[in-house]
Amino acid sequence: MNWGARSVKISGLLVSIVIPAFNESKYLPVSLEAVHRARAVLDQAGWESEIIVCDNNSSDDTAVLARANGARVVFESFNQIAASRNAAGRAARGDWLVFVDADTQVTPMLFRKMMRAMVREDCLGGGCPVTFDSGPWLARQTVVIWNTIGQMMRWAAGSFLFCRASAFQKLGGFSQDWFAAEEVEYCIRLNRLGQRLAKRMVILNEPVISSGRKVRALFTLKNLGHGLEAIATLG
Repeated sequence: MNWGARSVKISGLLVSIVIPAFNESKYLPVSLEAVHRARAVLDQAGWESEIIVCDNNSSDDTAVLARANGARVVFESFNQIAASRNAAGRAARGDWLVFVDADTQVTPMLFRKMMRAMVREDCLGGGCPVTFDSGPWLARQTVVIWNTIGQMMRWAAGSFLFCRASAFQKLGGFSQDWFAAEEVEYCIRLNRLGQRLAKRMVILNEPVISSGRKVRALFTLKNLGHGLEAIATLG
């Protein structure tokens, strides 16, 4: 990663790992275990970190499991992922926010590459490619299209998105007017802000692993149509 901008030495940096969660008792413990493994590289660099889970009005043991696995829990009654991300993001104390879906597993290598981006003066935020751990093979391949578009447009998938906390605050977080492609709309605003601040979004080359349930739930003709319509509207 060589952008022609100098690195800055950062000590005592606080990174907030933010996880929206609605009825995620099945996936959350595994995801949090992966977060703990990944955040060890932050500790090794002398950076601090915190984990914040937003219980988005769950009816299962999401909140209990989150606390048992070392997360601070905040509550959001409005069932919407943008609202859940915003509630956790507002509660975060970090200099950087790292949004991770509750069914997604991050890795130490991904966090190392994220850290290299964060110490660049001109980095405003970023994301990475997405892979799925299961689901119909053909449907899983459609994510290649998203990864290609994301790389070209500097759009991060909601599964893994990081940004400066100051940018999140300036933009007012994710728009709650969007019930699909809200992360794309947020990235478009992040990119525009970056242009004004002479900073940029970066898409890392290390993938994140997300649950195959996204393939089954989202990659239907109806939902793909809604997603493409939303992206066309944003464009």
